[in-house]
Formats: sequence, structure tokens, C-alpha cells
Amino acid sequence: MKTILLFIAILTLGCSPEYYVPNSQNIPIMESKGQTNLGIGYNESDYTQAFEIQAAHAITNHIALQFNTDWVNTKKSETSDEYDAKGNMLEIGAGYFSSISRHFVFETYGLVCFGSLKYESLSSSNAQNFSAKFNRIGIQPSISYNRKHFTGSISSRIVHLKYRDINGDPNSTDFDTNYLSTNNSYWLLEPAITLQAGTENVKFQLQYVYSQNLTDSSFPQEPDIISLGIKFKINPKKQMATMNK
Repeated sequence: MKTILLFIAILTLGCSPEYYVPNSQNIPIMESKGQTNLGIGYNESDYTQAFEIQAAHAITNHIALQFNTDWVNTKKSETSDEYDAKGNMLEIGAGYFSSISRHFVFETYGLVCFGSLKYESLSSSNAQNFSAKFNRIGIQPSISYNRKHFTGSISSRIVHLKYRDINGDPNSTDFDTNYLSTNNSYWLLEPAITLQAGTENVKFQLQYVYSQNLTDSSFPQEPDIISLGIKFKINPKKQMATMNK
């Protein structure tokens, strides 16, 4: 399982840079006040790889907070030898959760994300660097089927992405600084499928996230990621109930 918000990142496709990579979605499947979920994971797309940390905590029987972060790099391959691309993000959110039947949980979170991306040229003869910051705000509803040893979730993140503090040579042949400065605002739809399996309190997670740019379908970005991770659940209420039996 992976993170956090989304984050956002960058990558290199051949010699053409891309400016966005979706992060994984934090689906904590909250049940009651006091529950805490922690997760670490790894995700990758065709040209990037990322390490993520996720956390969530229920402050009431229906309200929860979450915190997500990740760090993205381009894969070292023949397609990314000209540039070193890095990205990072911090995402925070608050939302509502409720059991809609014995094994089904509904959650929805409002999310705010802050991040940055940077390209550094690896060529001493043609050094052209680029950097930018971004904000992302949106909502993430989900429905989960929750059992002791298995959970499955369907979710969708709907977000507005905006770039700022864009720095680079406007005459660069590699980075279209003018394009991103002029076209710096986008709406994205990001559905996801999440599967978890393991013990009641420790589960391995597999997630697929698809990212569709609703504003500009030709915007240079990664269309999807696959993430793997592990999630830990601490639920004091259930632990107390077990001890009192």
C-alpha cells in the first residue's frame, strides 16, 4: 500500500519530460474511534518508482484524519540517462466513515496535497534544469468489503491540480517552461482498485490507480501506477473487547 497523496511527481519518457505521476490512495477502512492505520509501500509506473508512507487515525466514530507522503525518482534505464528527475509530496486529509452493512464500509476524504518536482540534466555540455511546485485539492470516496483476512476496495479520487513557481530556461529545447506556465491548471479523475490480505492487523496490499486528465488528455503525465505495500491496524476498541471475553 502506498500513499499518500498524491502526491505528484515527474518522469522521463524517452527525451520528453512528463510532469505528473499519481500517488497511491490511502484507504484505511476505519471502523471505530481510536483506530490507527500505518502503511509503507512502493509504487511504480513505466518510468518512475516511489517510496510511500501513509497514516490514518479515527478521532470519533465517524471522523478520521489521514497523512500521506512519498518520494519519486525516475528509473535508471536507457530512457532516462539524460536527466535525473525527482519529486516529493505531502498530503493531508479529513473525512467521514460509516459501516453500511456488516462487511461494507463507506469512506470519503477531502485531501490537500503540496509537492515539488525537479529535473537535473546529466549532460555537462547541455545542462538544462527545470523545477516546479504544485498544489492538489480534491475528494476521495470509497466502498470497501471488509473481512478479517481479506479486504477489497473501489475508490476514486477527483482532484484539481495546479502548478506554480515554475523555473527553467524559456528557450530550452527539452523543457517547455512556457507551456506549463500558461497551462498550469487541470482536473483529474483517478479511480483505483485495492486488495489486502493477511491477518486481522497486518495485511499486504496491492493497488492499481488509473489517472485521467479531464482538462487536457494530451498533457504529459503517467496514466497509471501499481503499488505494493504492507498495512498495520491498531484498534484499541477491538483489543479491549477481546480481552474482556
